[in-house]
Amino acid sequence: MGRDKKAGGSAPQQDYRNHTLIAPSATVKGDIEFTGGLHVQGTVEGNISVGKEGGRLIIGETGVVKGQIEVPQVVVNGRVEGDVRATENLELAEKASVEGNVYYLMIEMVMGARVNGKLVRLDDERRNLPAPDKKKAAANEEKVAAADNS
Repeated sequence: MGRDKKAGGSAPQQDYRNHTLIAPSATVKGDIEFTGGLHVQGTVEGNISVGKEGGRLIIGETGVVKGQIEVPQVVVNGRVEGDVRATENLELAEKASVEGNVYYLMIEMVMGARVNGKLVRLDDERRNLPAPDKKKAAANEEKVAAADNS
């Protein structure tokens, strides 16, 4: 992951000169758009997204986000009240608590992390599947029931 690599690469997620910290004592009200890195240890009441260059969001143990998150790389070890959309990778650390749906491409979830919502993989193959046909599903249930009775 990006935090295991040292600065010096040309990729935006490795440019540690462009980081923003929201301190534990700070509360930000309003939407945030950033590039580079954003480390939330305080409270954000608004949506968080990234600019064209991309970025990485880290929500520390004391961090709280009340809004939607749409960031390619997300690490959560605090509380999120809203949907999380991580288009590259998502790490839910031990003290993570998410009240909302989680959309991810790759996920790492540590024991102790909590999600109260759906986990949805952002995968072209699954997104393009048709909805289940109710008549076929009912017919299949009747076949299973008939097989169980015989």
